[in-house]
Amino acid sequence: MDLPSDPGHALTIYNAMPGSASADALRLLSAWAASRAVASPVEPGSNAQSQ
Repeated sequence: MDLPSDPGHALTIYNAMPGSASADALRLLSAWAASRAVASPVEPGSNAQSQ
């Protein structure tokens, strides 16, 4: 799916039958992606922006 507000970018969606090996593989893939997206904790009151 093309994204009109972001030329050159596209959204890809994958789907699998529940309970299938493909569904298990997509679940594993999504877990890997989610674990990479977790941000590092920031101490309260610290300046998280680079200067």
